[in-house]
Formats: sequence, structure tokens, C-alpha cells
Amino acid sequence: MKPKILVADDEIGVTELFKELLKDEYDVIIATNGKDALKLIEEENPALAILDIRMPQKNGLEVLTEINERKIPITVIIVTADKDVNSAIRAMKLGAYDYVIKPFENDKILKIIQNAYEKIKLENEVKVLRSEVRKFSGFENIIGQSKSMQKVYEIMNKVLDNDSTVLIIGESGTGKELVARAIHYNGIRKEHSFIAVDCAAIPESLIESELFGHEKGAFTGALQRKIGKFELANKGTLFLDEIGNLKPDIQAKLLRVLQEREFNRVGGNEKIKVDVRIISATNADLESLMKEGKFREDLYYRLNVVPIYLPPLRERKDDIPLLTKFFLEKFNREYNKNTSIAPSVIDYFLKYNWPGNVRELENVIRRLVVMTNSNLIDVNDLPENITGRISIEEKISIGNLTIEEMEKRLIIETLKNNKFNISKTAKILGITRKTLHNKMSKYNINVKSLKESK
Repeated sequence: MKPKILVADDEIGVTELFKELLKDEYDVIIATNGKDALKLIEEENPALAILDIRMPQKNGLEVLTEINERKIPITVIIVTADKDVNSAIRAMKLGAYDYVIKPFENDKILKIIQNAYEKIKLENEVKVLRSEVRKFSGFENIIGQSKSMQKVYEIMNKVLDNDSTVLIIGESGTGKELVARAIHYNGIRKEHSFIAVDCAAIPESLIESELFGHEKGAFTGALQRKIGKFELANKGTLFLDEIGNLKPDIQAKLLRVLQEREFNRVGGNEKIKVDVRIISATNADLESLMKEGKFREDLYYRLNVVPIYLPPLRERKDDIPLLTKFFLEKFNREYNKNTSIAPSVIDYFLKYNWPGNVRELENVIRRLVVMTNSNLIDVNDLPENITGRISIEEKISIGNLTIEEMEKRLIIETLKNNKFNISKTAKILGITRKTLHNKMSKYNINVKSLKESK
């Protein structure tokens, strides 16, 4: 079945031209005035409408206004004469996809229509994908239809109705906590608490108290009893993010809890029994850490009962258009905007390697939606690292960087772009201030030195 397209214009020559141009690919419906155009839109439900600004009974802007008021899901292209350009700009502000000026070139209008239908197809794919994912697993906030993500969904489904210990492996920004939450809230423990702990963000001296709690007077500053994360997660799920950061003594205590399902609070003698499912995550190579003596082998095998590998975004680029659409819708709602993205932007997104993964894509789109003064985000709005407006030497350097070096560079560039504001930088990177401080310490990033080197 050919997709339906409505052409509304009171010039017979124009409508006949569109019929001839589009007949092979589309089912063309014709209206000669605005009133009939609205009627046909409701009756025939075309996905795309081409509206002339100047029409009897209702002009193109009035038709577009009614489409918005009635919330009719249709993409609109405006056709205008030279002197109506201001009206066309008004139409864009009302949400029109694009406009063309009479007399127009056939190739140009065909390209605009093709791009518009690509946008429509992408929107439909997102809807279908959400429906399929919901039907398949209920993981509606995890977007991806690539083979690697289908494998992730498959494993996730297998651990929903049991208490298997899960280890999620993936680079920073791939969505490890999102997967952990999806497993919990679709699993047998969903009526109980999901407690997340970022092991990289808690100082070494406090991690034991954070996990197991402490009694009043257990150490200097312990003015009252503290309930730890294990107790808070009882009957539910405890998510231990960046598990590779735990020191050997804490690893030993964690292993004992996993084996015996009981522990003592710091400074206490009472045995606290818990029933907790453990989901852990890491961006480190735990097997290498084991060989170096930095991670216990027995703990590794306890945690790694069911491994889930989350691929980096550069390995699942087929998902980038869907993720882009998902985040664009999200931030348009959040900031009350009606922004769209030019197809050429997607081309650049597909070429870029996304060292910060899905989190970086999400933050780039948030920034674009917030900062753009237009309803259309184009290539000129993109940051230089995505468009490639950097030197050849820098490109070669980036290609040779390790993941940690890329993360360090990302943090430094984000700090510079935000005038070294820690809170803003942490928000854009999608991490807490504490996590950012820890990473800056890890990579020896000194704000004062960076400012002096500017």
C-alpha cells in the first residue's frame, strides 16, 4: 500500500504537477481549498500534507493552526509565493516541517518530501519499538532494536522470575543502572525497594558504614545508629555500581554477606539477616583486576552468575536514530518546545564514535534543545567534536586514546565549556558532583591548572 499524501492548492497546474511527480511512490489526495483539506485529513488520515499558504475558505496557516488545536498527527510542508516568506516562517513556528517557495525545483521538493517521510517512518518505528519492547519485556525506557540490544533483552527476560545474581558489564554511559532498574521493576521483587550504591563515589573510609550501617559510637562522628544499604534493600534489590572500585577488605565482607546472608553493623555484635538480590555493574575489566590481585576471584564468580554485556553506542549505531528521537521527544516535553532535528544532523551522529555513549547522546540533545533559538536543529548547532571541526593531529590522537583517556578528555572539555562550574559539568555528564570529584582525582584533573593553561 502506498503512503497517502494530501496536496492542497487552488491552482490546478500545481496539483497536477504534484500528482505527476508523486504518483509512483504515493497515493496523492487533492484538495483545492482549506476547508476540504481539513475534511480529507480527518477522513483519509494521510501522514503528510502539502499546504499552499493562499487558499480560499481557509488558508494554509489556518489549516495548520486547526491541525495543532485538534492534535492531528500529521507532518506539514508549506508552499508559498516569494512575497509570503514571512508567512512561511510563521508556519515553521506553528510546527510545519519545512516550506518551499514557488516556483520550486522538482528535485528540491521531492527531497523535502523524502526527508519528511523518513521522519515519519522513524517516529512510527519508535512507536512500534516501544510497543514491541513493552510486549516483549516491559523495558519501555530502554531503546534499541539492534541485534546486540535484542540479546540484552533476551537475557533480562530470563532473570526476571528468579533471584540470579547479575553482573552488568559496560562502559560509562551505556545505561547499566537503567538495565538494573528494569530487571528489578519487572521482576519478582518489584514490590520492594531498589537501592543503588555508586561504589566509586563513596570515600574508602565510609563505604563499610554505607553498605552495612553502624552503631552509635562505632567511630568518631557516629552520633547515632545508621541503617546501611543492605538493610534498606531487604526483600528488594541492591545495585552495586562500579563494583571494581571496592577495596579488598570490603570485597571480603561483601562475599561473606552473599554466602551467609547476614552481617554486623560497624561497631555492633548483632547479626542482621537480609534477603537481598544483588545486581552489580562495572566499566572495569574485572578479570584483569583479578590477575593483578585487586579483585577477589571468589567474589567475581559469585557476582558473575548471569553476565549482561551492554555494548557501547559505537557498536550499535543502528539505534542512534531511535535514541535521538526518544531523547528529542523527552526534552521537547520537559522544556515545552517543538524542536525537530535535520536529517544531516543524524548523519553526523552516525559518524561520531560517542566516547560517552548513550549518556553523551542524551546530554548533547538536551543541550541542543535548550540552546537552539529555532524549531530546527541543524549541523551548525552541533558541537565541534561531533562535526569534526578539529585538526588532523587531534583526530589521530583521539583514535589512539584508551577509554579512560577519552573519559578524561570528555571531563576536561566539559569543564572548559562550562567555565569550570562543577555542578553544571556533573549535570551535563549525567553524574553526581561526588562522582565527578572522584573521577577528577583519579585522572589528576586540577581546575586551577586548567584555568591557568587557558
